[in-house]
Amino acid sequence: MGSNPVFPTIIKHYYFSYLLSMLNINKLHKNLSFNIIFNKKNLRIITILKKLNLIYKYTLISKKNFILINVNLYFYKNNPTSSSFKIISKPSKNFFLSYKSLRLLTKKSGNSVFLLSTTKGILTHTEAVKLKTSGFIICFFSY
Repeated sequence: MGSNPVFPTIIKHYYFSYLLSMLNINKLHKNLSFNIIFNKKNLRIITILKKLNLIYKYTLISKKNFILINVNLYFYKNNPTSSSFKIISKPSKNFFLSYKSLRLLTKKSGNSVFLLSTTKGILTHTEAVKLKTSGFIICFFSY
């Protein structure tokens, strides 16, 4: 991380890809905990994942010049409790869902959870339907 000028730019612009790839990599390697760089969007996504019981817990760790988030994952009999996270919208292509299509998606989704970037922040698809908002779909995962 030190003197590489590209790394902070990647984290700043592709925070969500970085976070989900860290989650997927650490699940595959069966690491119980890992650290990611703190920013408000990462913290919001991690609190949503905690609320959905996809991660065990998280703590903030303060270093000299920056703050880290320590994330602990759930495992049951050496297997992760959720499937891998899949990114749908990318910086090159965004997928927008209207409120009407979100209602249909909620009925058909089953055990899947979709994260949306809305005007009210990052929400799950069920929260977005309750608030009657639309937004860009970020990713999905299933239990």
